Parts: sequence; C-alpha cells; structure tokens
Amino acid sequence: MTSDLDDKTYELLFAVRRSVRYHERRRRFYEIWNTITVASAVIGGSSAFAALMADSTTVSTVFSALVALVGALDLAVGTARRADRHGDLARQFIALEQEFAHGRNLEDDEYETLTRRRLAIEASEPPVLRLLDAMCHYEVLRSLGDATRHPRVPWLRRAASQWLSQTSYALSLGEAADGAA
Repeated sequence: MTSDLDDKTYELLFAVRRSVRYHERRRRFYEIWNTITVASAVIGGSSAFAALMADSTTVSTVFSALVALVGALDLAVGTARRADRHGDLARQFIALEQEFAHGRNLEDDEYETLTRRRLAIEASEPPVLRLLDAMCHYEVLRSLGDATRHPRVPWLRRAASQWLSQTSYALSLGEAADGAA
C-alpha cells in the first residue's frame, strides 16, 4: 500500500508512475499521428492515381501535393521514431517501478540507487511538456484514491497539451492544487 510508505519512498514511486503515464500518453499521441499520416497518404495517393487515370490533372496534382506535404511533415517530425522513443522511456520507468519492494519502505542505499537510475532515465528524456506532466500528476493521484478535487483543464488546453509546454498554466494548476490541499 502506498499509504504505508515513508515520504521519500512514496515520492519516488509516485514520480516513476507519473513518468510512465506521461511517456505512454506521448507514445500514443505519436502513434495516432503516424497512423493518420499514413492513412492520409494512402487515401491521397489512391485519389491522385484515380484522378490521373481519369485524366484529371488538376485533381491529381492537388492530391499528389497533399500526399507529399503530409509525408514530408511526418518525416520532419519523425512520429514513428518519437513514438518508439517514448515507448522505450515508459518501459524503462516500468522496469524501475518493478524494482520497488512494494509495500515496504526503501532502505537508504536502495533509495539512492533507484533515484540515480531515475535521474539517468530523465537525463535522456526530451523536454517535458509541463501541462501534460501536471495532468499525469493528477491522474496518478486519482488512481491512488486521492479524493481531493483537482483542477479541471479545459478541453482546448488538454488538446494542446501534446503540442505546447504551457508552463505558466501548468504551474497555476499546481498552485491551485497546493492551495486546495
């Protein structure tokens, strides 16, 4: 039970669980983006081919340009590579969580070892999107049965959380939660 853990063990375990959720969300985001890109390319390419076969050069040119644009954007962003990277980070954090002796406090040497491993993983992370991180923080709290009312994030900000850092908004969420506790 996490409620029986001392502060340092609880905080480390909590941070690892938050990181797992964060990287799983980032992985899913890039996988969905990649799937949409590939589907757009297939549909656009098929449409361009059909228009070309029907001798409609304007339509085939537009669809060909669309396919090229979508493909170039996906290649530039590297959605498949980013999805793999975040999946790998999530797996590393899951492996770290598995090393916790669940239900008991960590000894000082265990704590230091696991903290060093966590910091090593975090050192290889891309920059953190703070609003998404804050949303994962509250999600872990809810999963642990925290009945505190957490700040509501408007849908537009939730949607933008995968694109923008929104640090000031994330900090205000943290301040609101700290003030409510």
